[in-house]
Amino acid sequence: MKRIAVALVVLLLAVAAQAQAPKPAPELKGLEPLIGNWTIDAQAKDSPSEPEYKLAWTLQCRWILGGFFAEVNHTWKSQRWETTSLEILGYDPIKKHYVSRGFGSDGGTWAATATFKDGIFAITATFVNAEGKPSMTGRNTFTFSPDRMSFSLKGEEEKDGTWWTSMTGKGVKAKAAPKGQ
Repeated sequence: MKRIAVALVVLLLAVAAQAQAPKPAPELKGLEPLIGNWTIDAQAKDSPSEPEYKLAWTLQCRWILGGFFAEVNHTWKSQRWETTSLEILGYDPIKKHYVSRGFGSDGGTWAATATFKDGIFAITATFVNAEGKPSMTGRNTFTFSPDRMSFSLKGEEEKDGTWWTSMTGKGVKAKAAPKGQ
């Protein structure tokens, strides 16, 4: 009888702990269209006066830490260079917007804020190079298709108070494998 009573108390404590466990903010569901593997084909340029070049960009995005955050692994490839980065997206319930911190294989970092409304994900970031100096401010706007399986992309950078288009492209989400495979 004593064992049953102890087991019951342990079970009740476990249920109570789960009932009080925090849950991710409902706004995080807004990031759901990003979750998955993306292939992006883009045209980019490094300054308003330079020629465009092809850019291949992949994203692998997944939920982490109980759904409180999304992890995004980026790979950028062009004829000139290749770089990878890790980004963590979350939601700031006080400021009512998404937040992001990123870390690149070139030693650079970024901090960003973002919104997701009516199928448009817009993220604005301030980048810092490996030496700790601000390197640029940029924003990317992803306009999703109604089925959320593709998007058009426009990247912009700020130079001397003026925004210019640094990238345009299209992204396609890989179809999820059927369950059990």
